[in-house]
Amino acid sequence: MKRGDWLIIMIGLLIAGSIYGIRWVTMDHSEYRPGELAAKILVDGKLYRDVSLTKDTQYIHIRTSFGHNTLKVYNYGIQMVQSDAPKTIALDMGFKSKPYQQIICIPNRVYVEVYNPHRSSSENEIDGVIHPG
Repeated sequence: MKRGDWLIIMIGLLIAGSIYGIRWVTMDHSEYRPGELAAKILVDGKLYRDVSLTKDTQYIHIRTSFGHNTLKVYNYGIQMVQSDAPKTIALDMGFKSKPYQQIICIPNRVYVEVYNPHRSSSENEIDGVIHPG
């Protein structure tokens, strides 16, 4: 490899490291204990139900004119286990147990977000955070 190739590789690694560092700094690192989180369930943009994320297993059946979805709350998290939507993308989103994680079923207009109800919000807070996985 020539000197220019190494320079391009180093610049690429520097850019990738900078992006990762900025994302890590802007992430929400607030402390929470198991059982402290809740999930906000919205259907067609309106609050359907707030549910505490507990260790006990419970099923939430959402039947609307848009379709039917079933959410399973267990082990301090939530997961969509059934949907009659044409594609199973919402089922593939998996188990969510950290603040700001989301499950979205677009055809049935169901939106689920995990949040900490005990955390005070302020006007200077970040509007949204994207977590990989």
